[in-house]
Amino acid sequence: MKQRIVLFIKLAGVLSLIILFIAGCGRREVTVDLSAEERFQRGMRQYEEENYVRAIDEFRIVTRQFAGSDFADDAQYYMALSYFNRGEYILSANEFETLVNTMSASPLVAEAQYKLALSYFNLSPRYDLDQEYTFKAIDELQAFIDFFPTHELVPDAERKIHELNEKLARKQYENAKLYMRIRYYRAAIRYFDVVIERFHDTQYVELAYIGKVEAFMERNMYDEANETLQRFLRQFPNSDHRSRARTLERRIVSALSDEETDHDNGPSAGQTGNNERSEGDRF
Repeated sequence: MKQRIVLFIKLAGVLSLIILFIAGCGRREVTVDLSAEERFQRGMRQYEEENYVRAIDEFRIVTRQFAGSDFADDAQYYMALSYFNRGEYILSANEFETLVNTMSASPLVAEAQYKLALSYFNLSPRYDLDQEYTFKAIDELQAFIDFFPTHELVPDAERKIHELNEKLARKQYENAKLYMRIRYYRAAIRYFDVVIERFHDTQYVELAYIGKVEAFMERNMYDEANETLQRFLRQFPNSDHRSRARTLERRIVSALSDEETDHDNGPSAGQTGNNERSEGDRF
């Protein structure tokens, strides 16, 4: 009797395995044998329902199993867009870049290039943090403009580049201000110059000119201060900082006049002329 029970249990186990195997085969028959179009449509249904993880799985099957099909580029694009909509911008950038680099004949390349740039744009942090993704976003936005100059999204790309440049300019300007506070004036001048030369179309360029003038004055370099100030007044005759600039100009004229008088009278004890450097200039 005991042997019959054991035999029955074994048979039941074998039967269960057979049933599971058949069921598994049935499921694979339903899914694996789908065409590229059917797979893509399954992915789109998931995408439209915002089930992005499942959509990604379906789109990835299309890109891998049906790489030569007419749906491969669409699947690649919507897979990238699914990551984008989930806020997984590093992954979306990677997938958009794959489309741009490996499916150059696709009509979706322009949109993919823009979304690639937008992925990095969304990764760009606040100005005081590392700006690696900011530079990448600018590069990809500029590539979009260069390759698709007539695209309707070009004006938006240009606005975004300007916004990112404002952030980079602020970072350099704040660095310059920091060096001014700790009286490292030579270093401050270098950072002001970066703003002036590289970010001349941002709101920080006028402030950088004023800051550079003040840094030269702190170093008793009044000729250089005056030259910088006159350049500022020529370039920005209607600047909101014109009053401040004129105040600095009067101080510079006074200092240069005093130097000229001292030169005519000869150097007095302890004077070194306009090559004197502030005690705080550590560079």
